[in-house]
Amino acid sequence: MTSETDNATFVRARTASARAYELGRLRMAAIHAATFCVLVAAVSLAFVDARSLAWLPLTLLAWGVIEWRGMGLLRGGRVGALAGAVTLALPLSLLRRCCKPGALEMMGGDCCSMPGACAGAGVAVGLVLACFLPTSRNRREAVLGMVLGIAAVAPMKCTSLLVGETLGLLGGLVAGALAASSVRMILSRGRVAG
Repeated sequence: MTSETDNATFVRARTASARAYELGRLRMAAIHAATFCVLVAAVSLAFVDARSLAWLPLTLLAWGVIEWRGMGLLRGGRVGALAGAVTLALPLSLLRRCCKPGALEMMGGDCCSMPGACAGAGVAVGLVLACFLPTSRNRREAVLGMVLGIAAVAPMKCTSLLVGETLGLLGGLVAGALAASSVRMILSRGRVAG
């Protein structure tokens, strides 16, 4: 009788402890996500314009999930956020090669549409930064974190792009990151087997 009571008490204490732990993680994730949003907003205002702030709810949600789950997701998320930040600094004339650097301002920023150039720039950035993706026990979690990190930051650039270019840039980033991560995973398995 006493052991059953002690066991039930232990189970209730363990459940309450786990709940408090998860609520604490969620609270810290919310604080970190809000801080990250402020940083992304400042960088976005510096490199894009005020219209980009419309994407902040996506940033808050994506970074909140990354922070809440932590571990491999957080490590990959940091690399993805760096990739997204690099896209913010890319000049629009690079993404729209048919526009001369001064022509964007003269024509209101819509002188041409080149989704292919955006996809190419995205793939290049994704390939380079995926090489820096930390090796972890759960590689898929790190890759998912990187994709979420990209989704948290890169859309800020999209307010000055057309829909096709936006999809090209984001798709290129994700495709480049996934391709480089896959190659890296295959190579690391080959080293272990060999």
